[in-house]
Amino acid sequence: MDLQSKNLEGIDRLHIDHGSTPVHIESAEVETLEAFLSMGSDNSGMVMVQKNKELKIQLKSDLRQIVNIGRKPRLTIRVPMNYEGEVWLSGSSGNVKINDLQAGKLKIDSKSGNVSMDYQEINQDIDVSVHSGNVVLSLKNKDSNVKWQLKSGSGRRSVAIPWDKRRDGHKSTEGLTGNGSYDVYIETRSGNISIKE
Repeated sequence: MDLQSKNLEGIDRLHIDHGSTPVHIESAEVETLEAFLSMGSDNSGMVMVQKNKELKIQLKSDLRQIVNIGRKPRLTIRVPMNYEGEVWLSGSSGNVKINDLQAGKLKIDSKSGNVSMDYQEINQDIDVSVHSGNVVLSLKNKDSNVKWQLKSGSGRRSVAIPWDKRRDGHKSTEGLTGNGSYDVYIETRSGNISIKE
C-alpha cells in the first residue's frame, strides 16, 4: 500500500493521470488530499508533482502489474469537502468511480474503461469524454440544477429521470432539470450513456 497526502491550499487544478489503473475518487471529511495505491510493488507507486497551481498525481509504470493480472492495483483518492478547484482525471483504460465529489468542476478523459458517478445532488460542472466504455450517472436529487447534454456515436442513451425541454436527436439528447445552472456534458464514441436515480 502506497499512501500519500497533500495540502490543496493554493491548488486550482488536481490532475489525476491513472493510466490503466482503476480509480475511485470521493469527497471526505479530511484536512488534506489522501491518495492510496493498493498492491503497489517496489517499482510502482505514485508521484505527486506540483507546478504553479496544479497538482498532478501520476503512477509509476511497472510491467509486473500488467503481467500479473490477478493483482491489479487500485487507486483511491479522498478529496477534502472544501476543495473548490477542478478535478481532472485522464487515463488510457481502467474504470473510474466517482462518489459524491464536491469540487468546482469535474473533467474525465478516458480512452477505454467504464465511468460510474454517484451523486446525491449535482452542484458542479461535469465534462466526461470516453472513447469506448459505458458511462452511468446515478442521481438521488433529480431536481438538481443541471443543463444536460449527452452525445454518443454508436452507443445508446437512456434517461430515467424527468427532464424539462428534452430534445432527442440521432446522436444527442439534451434537457434541463431545476434551473440548469450547472453543465453536465457526457460524450462517448462507442459506449452507452445512462442517467438514473
